[in-house]
Amino acid sequence: MGMAKTGTDKSVFPERMAALRLIGFGLGGDWRKLAASVALATASVFFQLLLVWITWRLVLSLIEGRASPGLFFQAAVGGLAAVALYGLTFGLAMALSHRLAFDSILRIRLMMARHMAMLPLGWFADCPTGMAKKLVIDEPEQLELLIAHAIPEGTSAAVNWLALSVWLFVIDWRMALASIILTPLAAVAITYAMSRTRAETERYRKSQAQMNAAVVEYLAGMAVTKIFNRTDLTLARASDAVREQAAAQTAWALRYLPLGGSALPLAMASICVILTVGVWLMQAGQLDLATLAFFVIVGANYSRPLLKLFGLLHQLSHISLGAVEVLRLMRAPAQPDTGRHLPLGDHSVTFGNVRFGYDDRTVLHDVSFTAPAGEVTALVGPSGAGKSTIAGLILRTHDIQDGQILIGGVDIRDMAVDQLMQTVAVVFQQTFLFSDTVEANLRLAKPQATEAELIAACRAAQAHDFIQALPEGYATRIGAQGRMLSGGERQRLAIARAILKDAPVILLDEATAATDLENEAAIHAAMSALARGRTLIVIAHRLHTIRHADQILVVEGGRIVERGDHASLSAGTGAYARLWRDYRSDDEDPQLTQRRHG
Repeated sequence: MGMAKTGTDKSVFPERMAALRLIGFGLGGDWRKLAASVALATASVFFQLLLVWITWRLVLSLIEGRASPGLFFQAAVGGLAAVALYGLTFGLAMALSHRLAFDSILRIRLMMARHMAMLPLGWFADCPTGMAKKLVIDEPEQLELLIAHAIPEGTSAAVNWLALSVWLFVIDWRMALASIILTPLAAVAITYAMSRTRAETERYRKSQAQMNAAVVEYLAGMAVTKIFNRTDLTLARASDAVREQAAAQTAWALRYLPLGGSALPLAMASICVILTVGVWLMQAGQLDLATLAFFVIVGANYSRPLLKLFGLLHQLSHISLGAVEVLRLMRAPAQPDTGRHLPLGDHSVTFGNVRFGYDDRTVLHDVSFTAPAGEVTALVGPSGAGKSTIAGLILRTHDIQDGQILIGGVDIRDMAVDQLMQTVAVVFQQTFLFSDTVEANLRLAKPQATEAELIAACRAAQAHDFIQALPEGYATRIGAQGRMLSGGERQRLAIARAILKDAPVILLDEATAATDLENEAAIHAAMSALARGRTLIVIAHRLHTIRHADQILVVEGGRIVERGDHASLSAGTGAYARLWRDYRSDDEDPQLTQRRHG
């Protein structure tokens, strides 16, 4: 789900109103708050113009020689009241719009979170690092500017501009034309400038995302780069990303500023036209000084509300780039879910002529096997052979193109997604733990579990003793991603979580692949408890760990090329025998053995 590519094709440009459509999703039933905010912002314009009128009447009295201390006092009181009422109405409009903004962003984020929960797991594997966070956190946050500020400020600016237009033409149509004559030029300049920067804005957003990713990678990998004394390399990558971002900003500015920057000077230059035309009309006896004073006071600022509107439209266009990505996420098809809870004949897992691929690349070719209920089936083979893909398809990370995957004789696409997730548990090689207590991480599998069930699961997983040794036992907070625990302890906690879930089918990305001998023994004991009475499918990296598997499937090039038990396969001359010989020769190498076992 990458950003749209720049180019000449019409479809690549951001949908200019995407942000407004996204706001429509977020408003929910709060249209009355929106209407109230607009009404208050409109009312505030009356008090704003009242202050202008009071100022003009005071200037008029000075011109006509009618000024007095009492008149100045009345003007001061009236002006103070107008300012107070303007502040009250506009402040209430802003308060309502901010409340509306925060509620809308909450709704949008919850809506996105619910939709993402219905997407297949493969979507998250394919999503670039940080993109999901950016979509859920960063992009909706941009809408706060539009809802909280653009609604009251845009309403005020639009009503102000319309009211001034009417007022100017009522007083004198000739001077009104002199006041507004430069405004269309300013509007054309800023509109054309905005249209010229579409591609640069897209490049700017891409470069910003790449810079953020490069800087995060640079900081996260600091320990590794310092150990290998290659901070220069990673710093160069981060620096290149920062330079590209600066270049993108510069390219945007060079295309926008020559015309976009001329809009404000053009608007301010209207005073020159007003004075020129006004003096000419006065000399011709067709205009009095009081009217000229009115246009100097009011007409000189005529373009400012309009320019504010154009500025808000520019922000809308910029924010719509991110809104397009959010809407694209919301249009991503949810994983098909029948919602049906079907009875299973047993808990065997069967692949029948399964073909699967990404885009035009086929990864699995006619894969067929049965993992019998209550037995251990191991998947072995070289990296990239398709082992993890086979295991992932059981969880419907993606749906297959051809064939069937059955559990207990039922196609996994026919059963409810939540039934599938209740039936299958997974222990990954890289264990993820939440920054919470040990108990909270365990209860993720079974929220209603009793204390006795928690302890029993942890005893079976060889985890109870080290948990008891923690400062607060099961109530100990283990830090981000369980950093307070060793790798082996995290694995045993993950196995305890799987045992507590009590799912009949277990997928195991071998948990001992990166542990020392002491932890390996404890984890093997934990896995024995996990496998008891369950259908266990193991992705094996250390071949000695699956010697006693009931069935070994050798995967190469997306095909199952051999199947059998360890004794029969290792005695032959096929792919498994070669893997076993290579593994044993590595095991006899002291350096590799030391590296493997820590």
